[in-house]
Amino acid sequence: MSEKAIVYARQDEQLQIPTTVRVEWFPNGDIEPRMYWLPDESCRQVKHVYECIPLTVLKERVAGLRFRVKAEAIETSEPLCVNESMQSETYLYLEDKRFCEKNIIDERYGHESKEYITVVLDVFPNGEYEIVYFWVSGMRYVVEKILEVEPRASYYAGGAGVRHKVEARQVNADDDEDADESRISRREAYLYFEINKWFVRKANERNLVI
Repeated sequence: MSEKAIVYARQDEQLQIPTTVRVEWFPNGDIEPRMYWLPDESCRQVKHVYECIPLTVLKERVAGLRFRVKAEAIETSEPLCVNESMQSETYLYLEDKRFCEKNIIDERYGHESKEYITVVLDVFPNGEYEIVYFWVSGMRYVVEKILEVEPRASYYAGGAGVRHKVEARQVNADDDEDADESRISRREAYLYFEINKWFVRKANERNLVI
């Protein structure tokens, strides 16, 4: 029996289409889809997000979010027909509570050693994910390898969650070229996912992201 997809696309009353979605996860806990891939490996770029609705509001009896988006085909498995539009509206579903939980911990108890960060993830149909990019102190990093994922607390910053140890390289803001052409800025970093936000221990002069 095939595994049920919890990340999928649907147009109107059509069947669920298992989908890999690239999402941008903001420091305040909000997320937005940026692009998605269908089973035939065609790719759609999200041009506009019309709405984001919790699935519980829609009486789906599951936790998660539904996005209504306008997307444009940027890669297709076959050439589009003459009368087929490059853009279309669709619904993207992320059926998991981690996408809609609320983090009130730091709203009540400030943690000065935390820096909440923006993270870009590829979320697969079964709900598993890979970290693609993240920003720390205005600097953009591309994740080249995930070294370790485990439940851990941050004793220095405060808080607990899922800690991701990654190998990352600092890159330009708009492409994946090295930010400093004279040297490759590569380092190990610890990223924590806590309820619905991502954070790192705040930088000091000698250690940017660990």
